[in-house]
Amino acid sequence: QPCSALNFQLSSGINAEYGCSTPLDMNLIDFDTLEEMFAQPEKKVVEKPTETKKKGPTLVSLLDPKTSLGVNLVTKNLRMPFEDIASAIARCDMERLNIDQINGLLKILPESADVEQIRGYEGDVAMLGEAEKFYSILLNVPEYALRLDCMKFGYEFRPLSEDLGRRIRETLDAGHAILNSTEVKELLHILLVFGNFINTGGFAGNAVGFKLALLSKVHEIKSNKPRMTMMHVLVESIEKNRPELLHFYKKFHKLGDIAKIDNAENEKELGDLRKMVEKIEKRMSKLDKETVAKFADVFKEAGEFCKNAKKGIDEINGLETKYIKFFVLDKKNYSLQECFKVMAIFCEKFESAITENKKRKEQEERLARRKAELAKKAETLPRMKKGGNSLQNMPQEECIVDNLLSEIRGGLKLRKTKSCVGDNGAKLGRKSSIKASNQDSVEKWKKTKIAMKVAIMVPKQKSLAAAQ
Repeated sequence: QPCSALNFQLSSGINAEYGCSTPLDMNLIDFDTLEEMFAQPEKKVVEKPTETKKKGPTLVSLLDPKTSLGVNLVTKNLRMPFEDIASAIARCDMERLNIDQINGLLKILPESADVEQIRGYEGDVAMLGEAEKFYSILLNVPEYALRLDCMKFGYEFRPLSEDLGRRIRETLDAGHAILNSTEVKELLHILLVFGNFINTGGFAGNAVGFKLALLSKVHEIKSNKPRMTMMHVLVESIEKNRPELLHFYKKFHKLGDIAKIDNAENEKELGDLRKMVEKIEKRMSKLDKETVAKFADVFKEAGEFCKNAKKGIDEINGLETKYIKFFVLDKKNYSLQECFKVMAIFCEKFESAITENKKRKEQEERLARRKAELAKKAETLPRMKKGGNSLQNMPQEECIVDNLLSEIRGGLKLRKTKSCVGDNGAKLGRKSSIKASNQDSVEKWKKTKIAMKVAIMVPKQKSLAAAQ
């Protein structure tokens, strides 16, 4: 038997104990004892009984993996048994199936090849995969695809018709409002008079009209006054002479959003809706009477809406022709939406000009009040006499300013006082003399400051008088 491993090695030809080259006699070693003492115990190998796994029945896959995966995902999200899903489709139960679930079911409807494979299967249905089981149950519902289309149309028609109808109505209302507005026509006339006056004597003067694009550029025409444009002048003139026209833009506050509506898009959406209605109505005869009656009101309402929407779109096209004639436009370069866009810009800049004019007027009023206050203060100050440098209400024999300036140039001399008796008296005399002289200098400096202020204010008063 193998023994336990030892952690030392013996060099060949060398006695490990004595370090000599004498050969070792192997009879001296009791190998039986070594084996008994150091033999490793034998490991018993326990044989595990082999378990035979029972293999379940193999499911039958008739669909490709991608189709099976899609069907399984949709049906799991429904969280209903396959029989309940088929029952809800058969009854067109819109309380059990919402629009998202219906759209999901429409995406996984079986193709014709899948239908043939499911119907051609003659084996046990329980052996089919999950997707195949769902298809086998779904195929028992008559016209399942048509029923799903009807439910989808019932969900989507009203939101779609409300949005499309709103866009058509807003476009028609805005178009008629601009054409029939006397305020807009009068504003355009005033603007034409402005332009003819400015261009008097030039090739553009005495015009009978102007291009519509000019309305979007009126705010860019600068005047000689800073921060004033032709739009500000127009607003100021209307505010003074025709204040009832000042807030005309409030009737067209939605014009910017309406300008984004494209009538061609409306026409395309209406065409798609009509095709959908006609396609479903042709197949409705295949359904039972109960299901047909359930969706009769929706399809009747859809038919009436399509007729009215078609009239509205035709009216918009006619309105576009009127705009082209009224504004003398090129049909190739202009559309009704372009006209709305220009008018929206004009209304926006007109409103901004009203606000800016109001702020500027308030600033001018504050400045005028400030000037009046300064003029009033200047009137209370002493005035300079005409043709002379002397000041009113001051002695004629001498001018304080001139005297002080001469003393400053020559140096201020302290006035001497009589000295007191003795050394202490002399010190007291000098102190009192210095104090009196300093007080005199302070009084003169106060008078100098007053005179200098007067000399400064008089020229300002004269300049204000000249400005008035």
